[in-house]
Parts: sequence; structure tokens; C-alpha cells
Amino acid sequence: MSHIFEDTQAQYVPCLEKFHHKVQQCAGSTTAIVVLDAPKDEKSSSISTERPAVSLDSSDGLYVIYTSGTTGKPKGVDVSHQNVTNLICLSPGNLGISKAQWEILATLLNGGTLILRTSNWNDVLKQANTIIATPSVLRKLDRAEYPNIQVVALAGEPCPKSLADEWAKEATLYHCCGPTEVTIVNTMHVYQPGHDMSIGRPVPNTDVYILDENENPLPVGSIGLMWAGGRCVSRGYLNLPEETSRKFKLNKFVNDGSFMFNTGDLGRWRDDGTLETLGRIDDQVKIKGFRVKLSSVATAIEQTPGITRACAILNSEVLRRFYSGPSYIDELAVKAVVSKCQPYYAIPSQWVYRPDLPLTPNGKIDKQALLSSITANQEMQLITQPTPATLNDLEKYPVSTEDVAVTAIESSDPGANKTDSSTSSIQEKHPLPQKLGAHGARALRHRFFSLYRRFFSIVFIANLIAVIYMIHRYAVHGPDLPSLGTATAANLCTAVLMRQDHVVNILFTLACSVPTSAPLFIRRNCAKVYHIGGLHSGAGVAATAWLLVFTIAATISSAHPAVLAVSYTLIALLIGIVASAHPTFRARFHNRFELIHRFAGWTALALFWIQTIILTDSLRGTTTLGSALVSSPGFWLLLTATSSVALPWLNLRKVTVRRDVLSGHAVRLYFDYTTPVVGTAGFSLLVSNAGDWTLNQIQNGPPKLWVRGVPACGVLRIAPLFKRIVLVATGSGIGPCLPVIYAKRVPARIFWSTPHPEQNFGGEIIKAIYDADPDAVIHNTKTMGRPDMVAISYRLLRESGAEAVCVISNRKLTQMIVYAMESRGIPAFGAIFDS
Repeated sequence: MSHIFEDTQAQYVPCLEKFHHKVQQCAGSTTAIVVLDAPKDEKSSSISTERPAVSLDSSDGLYVIYTSGTTGKPKGVDVSHQNVTNLICLSPGNLGISKAQWEILATLLNGGTLILRTSNWNDVLKQANTIIATPSVLRKLDRAEYPNIQVVALAGEPCPKSLADEWAKEATLYHCCGPTEVTIVNTMHVYQPGHDMSIGRPVPNTDVYILDENENPLPVGSIGLMWAGGRCVSRGYLNLPEETSRKFKLNKFVNDGSFMFNTGDLGRWRDDGTLETLGRIDDQVKIKGFRVKLSSVATAIEQTPGITRACAILNSEVLRRFYSGPSYIDELAVKAVVSKCQPYYAIPSQWVYRPDLPLTPNGKIDKQALLSSITANQEMQLITQPTPATLNDLEKYPVSTEDVAVTAIESSDPGANKTDSSTSSIQEKHPLPQKLGAHGARALRHRFFSLYRRFFSIVFIANLIAVIYMIHRYAVHGPDLPSLGTATAANLCTAVLMRQDHVVNILFTLACSVPTSAPLFIRRNCAKVYHIGGLHSGAGVAATAWLLVFTIAATISSAHPAVLAVSYTLIALLIGIVASAHPTFRARFHNRFELIHRFAGWTALALFWIQTIILTDSLRGTTTLGSALVSSPGFWLLLTATSSVALPWLNLRKVTVRRDVLSGHAVRLYFDYTTPVVGTAGFSLLVSNAGDWTLNQIQNGPPKLWVRGVPACGVLRIAPLFKRIVLVATGSGIGPCLPVIYAKRVPARIFWSTPHPEQNFGGEIIKAIYDADPDAVIHNTKTMGRPDMVAISYRLLRESGAEAVCVISNRKLTQMIVYAMESRGIPAFGAIFDS
């Protein structure tokens, strides 16, 4: 403001009371400030309310308007009365006066109603019939929310075709062009959906010339500099004579003393008499010795279905590409489009998606903000779901191979925090509700007293009842070693059965048989069947406790020495198994846990047989050992546990496996030896690089693999309990989601966050995802940074009307998302890492 006051040397400054202090700070001491909304008695009585009798000429200055200053300090453009009246007081061509409502003056002079913006912008827009905006501003509006808008005039920057098609279907859309120096706009084009974009023809009393570097006219189709002539050309730059003489020159084509202006834009005439703009002359750069138009690269990017804005910037000899749109598209898909119409040296080496690209205060692209974000190495994040655009889908869209070029525009708040922008944008539309209950109560309910631990507690309570019974028997009859042995065997058998493939499948099948017509409360509780690991852990701990009591009682009763020796050995084994199963140990030493759990478990089972036989033999009296064993409950419990452990190994065999190596990170293994629950004959397994064995499977895995038992149900077996779900996966966690995705029995919104999804996991999986959910969100963490998993999951839940969220991820993310949803009353399910 200080620059404007100093540059114009304005004698009078009208303003509102709320801006008076700020104007007073910037204005000179001789400037008279007129407060328009001040009370009448405070206004100077010497100021006349009558129209001043001033002699005016059409060539006199009307106002000074300043350029955006993207190339330096803003320049004041001296606009005359003739310049303005040519546009707002005439009917330009086939544009009717009632629709020629250009900004404030055009609206009022043509009998329109000027609607002033308030803080409630949406309500103001719903009253308007005509709006004038930049494409970047228009893109923020949902067409369906504003059926009242019948006329749209776009200027200030080129308009992407997708945006023009959206609005031109039900409204008259004018695509206009004209820099500040040629008075608002000097070309207009009534756009028809599906047709080529152009800036149309010059408005009446104005001209456009396409000239070569010697300022000579070029033929139709030839690319040259655009010069503007006629009544639109302003009087030049205020107080900048050298700059004025360089850009404003006498119009040699009319010889009437008027000037023509060098717009700095590249363009060409089309055969139909319309103009095509091809970006700025200063938008050309040299890459690898070749001349490249950055605007041409941007336009090639915008050819990708789903992308509405793109911008190419050369920085530190690196060509970077920023793109945005209502939906995310993977960079490989975009690159496939660009490579069809751009040479190899014009393909950007760095690709960055942003939900919105930054704007200058006047609504144009803010390349400085983008360059600053590059320098600061800020993370870019996704806030919206992707469109169903894959490499295969893009084949459906013809891409022009001619030298297309329209400068692409960006849309965002340049002052916004880039890391938090995704969360803010999402929560504006779908804010996360408050968590239910007090903080401590939530933690107790959803974490400490999880269903897994409640199952654990059920086993504990059941055994507590048995303890009370045993104490009573001890008081009456003394130590009862057979009953203590039976209690130990019962818990051991329960622990083993809760990990038996067939038992697990039966429990899942029963729990998931509840129809979707049942109340959600019942279904969400049945869906937690995968917490049965709590029964396994509880029974395992209880079996160890009962064995300890048995050993103490046997020692007091001076039982057979062999029984005591076996019992003490068993205690050591079971304590080792229970200790190694603790989540902390298991997470840090998973391989050791597996070895201890398996081999110590088998050894303990064998020792339990020895203990049972020796104890039964020492207490059988005159009964034969066989009869005594058959009559012992512990014998049958041990037999059940042993059969359960042995059954899968009885089905041990080598099966053929077909490998599809997706990348150096993942391989997909195909089997056809069995039919799983949710598919046809055969199934596949997605394996990612997580260690020596998995890496070997990717690089040179054998043609056959050993398998045993049957495939057991996992967490996502619960999907059919719900009418609609949200699937959330990270990395190779998409693998367990594939049965649900391929089956398509349960409508699902899909959110997959992973580095380079198509590069690491192949196009077939991505195609399957989009086939199941055309609006799936596939977030490339390498190019877009870390997403807000909770905010995006909640948005998808609300948008789709899903009943539950299912998560397949690492422990930290799974627990975070499940807790965030459950604490807000939303059913959420994810793998349990405590069993």
C-alpha cells in the first residue's frame, strides 16, 4: 500500500473506518483521507456532495491498477476511460449486455445487481447468476451446490479442459484472456463442452497480432508473440518510462498514433479464426541442450484423466512437476501420458502430488511458494481419494501428440502448513467427532480391558471357580493329585485347540453366520471372534499355574520321584513358553519365540504323557494301567490335545507354487491345492521382503513348497458381517485384503498407503482395487509423505456410509486406527499382536 501511495501520489484516499488507521500509516502527510462510513457530523462541511464539473476526455486516466508482481515489484498500469468503456459499455460480438456483467462497473452500468462478498462466501454465491473468477478459484466450488450460476467468465489464467467441461454443461462459460496492461480482457471464447479450448477472438475495437521476433505478422498456424492493439491498450506503466517504451510500441498496422502492447505470451491463429495461447515466452528453458516450454509440459500432464492442475518448474537443473486434482493418480500413470506427447528430455524427474497448489493473493499460480517448498523439503500429502486411473485405463483416453501448451495453474493457501494441510482439508468436510467418555475410562475400556484380555479373564474366572472347589476338597480329603492333573490337562487342551486350524475355522464360520439384518451391536461383537487368542493365552497361563500347584502338592505328598522330576522339568518348560510369548519379547525376538513355542511345546506334551502315565500307574492300585488310563479324564484331554497338534502334520505335503515376481520388493505366490473360504479353486499369497526367507522367495524361490493343515481364517473373514466396510492397508498388508477385494461380496472403500504401489506390487493388484472400488485411495508415501491415516479412514467411512473399518497394518498403526475409531463409537477391527 505504501508503494502504491508513493507511486501514484494520490491526493485523496477514500476508505472505510476500519481501514483508516492502516491507510493513515501508509499515506503521505499531504494525502487527504476520506472516511466513507464516518458519521455526517464528522465529515468536512467543505466537501460538496454534487458531481464535480470536471472536463474529461476519453484518453484521460481513469484508474491505476497494479500487476501481480510475479516478475518483480508490481507495476502500476495507467488505464484510461476509453479502455474501460470499450469493454463494459458495448455489446461485444454475440455477448449480450445482460450477460456482460464485468466486475463492479460492468454489473452496475448494465443494470445488474452486485452481490458483495461476506464472510459467509457460500451463501453469497448461491444468490449469484453470474460469476467472474480465475479457474483456480472456480475449481474450489462444487458445481452441484450452485445450480443458480448460469454464466461463468474465466480469466487471469488458462482453464483446464476438465474444469471447463464440468461447468459448461449447464452454464454459459466464457474463456477469456488479457493481461492487466490491456484492460481486463481483450479476447473471449464461448466454450462448448467437448470442444477444443481456445481464448477465442478479440473483443470489438481491439486487435491481436501474432508476430515474429522482428515484429512481422506470421501466417495462420505459426507460433509467435502475441501483441494487443486497439482501444484496450492502456497508457503504459506509471513512472516507468523505460519499461513502457519497451513493452508499448506505436501500432504500425493502423498508423493512427495508437499503441500496441507486447503481452509476452506465445500463441497462434487457428484455421477457424480463434486464438490458441501457448504459454509465456519467458517460460522456455534449456534442458540437456534442448529448449522446453514448461507450460507445454504442464498441459501434457493435464491430459491425464483426473488431473485438473499441473505446473512444471526447473530448479537447480532439475525439472520438477507439481499436479493436483480432486483425486490422486499415481506418478507412473501420469508419466505414461506425458511420455506420449513430450520428448524424453521434457519428462519431469521429480513428481509431487498436492491436493491443492498454492495461489497468489490475486488467485494465480504462486511458483515462488512452490520453489520455497522445494527448498524447505516439505512433505506433500493426499487428502482425497484417487480416480480409477491406471495405466490400462489411460489407454481409453486419446492423448494429442501435437505441441499442446497451456500454462497450468495451482490452487491452495500459500500460507498454509504443508504437513497439516491434508488433515485440515479433510476435517473441514468430515471433522472427527469427539471421543466418547473420559480419557481414563476410554483407555480402560478399549486398551486395558480389550476383548482379548476379557477372554483371558473368562478363563481366569473359570479356573478360579475350580480353585475354590479344589480348596474345599483339600480341606475334606487332602491333596487330590489326579484332579489337579485333570485341571492342568483341561487348560492345556483348551490352549492347543484355540490354535487348531479346523477349530479356528469353525469358530469363525459360526460367528460370521449372523445375517446383516441383525442389529449392528450383535454383528460388531461377533466380528471380534479373532480375539479368541485371549482364550489360548489364558488357558496357557492357567495350565502353568495348575502345574505349579500340582508340583507343590506332589512334593508335599512325597509322590513318585519320577513324577516330581518330570513335573519340575515341565514347570521350567511352561514358564519358558509363557515368558517368551510376552508381546515385548515376541516382538524383539520373534524367531526365538517360534522355536521355543514349537519345540518346547512338543517336548512338554511328551512329558505330560510321561507324567500322566507314571502318576496313573502309581495310583492305580489293583486296576490295570490301561483301565486306569481310560478312566482318567486327563488321558482323554491329553489325547485330544495331541490329536490336535498332530492333525496338521498328518497332512504334510509338497505342493507346486507358481511365482509372479512383482518387483525386488514383493512376489505373489499362486497355489491350487485347496479351495479357501472366500474364493474359487486355488489362492495366492503376497510376500514382501521382510527377511532372509522372504527375500529368497522373491529372488530364487523353489518351484515347490512344504505345506501342512488347511488355510485358517484371518481377521478379514469377518467382512461379510457388514453391509459395507472401509479397508485400510499399508505396504504388503494389501495381501490379506485381496480375498475381500476379489470376491466383491462386501462393498468396500479401499485405502492403501505404501511406497511406489505400482512399481513394487504391479499393476494387476491396482487394477483389482479400482475394479472393486473405483474411488479407492492409493497413497504413494514416497512422493506424498505420510498420510493422516485416521482422518482419511474416517472420511471414507462417512462418504461411503460404511459400518466398520478393517485395518491390516503394523502393530502401531493398527492399534492407533482401531482405538481412534472405537473410542468414537465406530466398529473397527485389526490384527491382534498379543497372541
